[in-house]
Amino acid sequence: MTDEQSKNIDKFLSDYCNIIVAGFKERWDNYIPEIYHNEISEVIGGLAARQATLAIEIARNPGIWNGHIAPIILRCMTDTHITLAWILDSPLERSKEYIRFGLGQEKLFIEYLQNEIDQIPDGEIDEVEQLIEIRKAWLNSQLLEWAIEINIGSWSGKSTREMAIEAGCESLYKFAYVPFSGPAHSMWQHVGIYNVIQCNNPLHKQHKIPIIPSLGIEPDYLYRSSKYVSRTYILISEKLDLKCDVPLPIIFFDNNFPFQNSNEAINC
Repeated sequence: MTDEQSKNIDKFLSDYCNIIVAGFKERWDNYIPEIYHNEISEVIGGLAARQATLAIEIARNPGIWNGHIAPIILRCMTDTHITLAWILDSPLERSKEYIRFGLGQEKLFIEYLQNEIDQIPDGEIDEVEQLIEIRKAWLNSQLLEWAIEINIGSWSGKSTREMAIEAGCESLYKFAYVPFSGPAHSMWQHVGIYNVIQCNNPLHKQHKIPIIPSLGIEPDYLYRSSKYVSRTYILISEKLDLKCDVPLPIIFFDNNFPFQNSNEAINC
């Protein structure tokens, strides 16, 4: 990659991240929250900000634009979108469910820490006790600990597939969430492609041996993330009746990506 090409891609990525931030900020500035039900704005805003954050982190780290790491983040982005879409269909009830489940998981983790305190080496006890107090303080700032129930099932009472169907995201579930689940959970349909190859020795009955492949940069993963964050922005604009003049990240990408195609970028 030449110095000029490097400058062009750096400028594009900086401008692209700024577009993501500006799009989120303009929408949120136009949103009028329900003052007596702050859970709604906290959850919707938090999830939208989470989606923007994930898109920005992918953009800032081109080294992860590959089949090893990018799908893990893209899986998280599809999950975030489905969760937000489902909550927006009944925001008051579902935002409360979402928060209470998360608080229950935090309470459970604190209990795990407390139950294992006797097994921790002496030199680390003070640090763990401090961690417990910090997490307890945050938990109680949300809701008094005694009032928090622990639910070890699905927070919504439904599978992600069911949530996606109800929220009109079935295609996103089928064609993004499902294939990205393989790398996220290190399942064979990913490991079998990326981390094993067939042995060249004909006497070894075509068995497979492990490899640690070095993959090049594939800008298509960045492009996909731009689609998912744009989809989330469109969703909150429609559901909350918000107008935004900032171009969608996918539009900015299409109009400003500094290479004609992905292969040119990879070869550079």
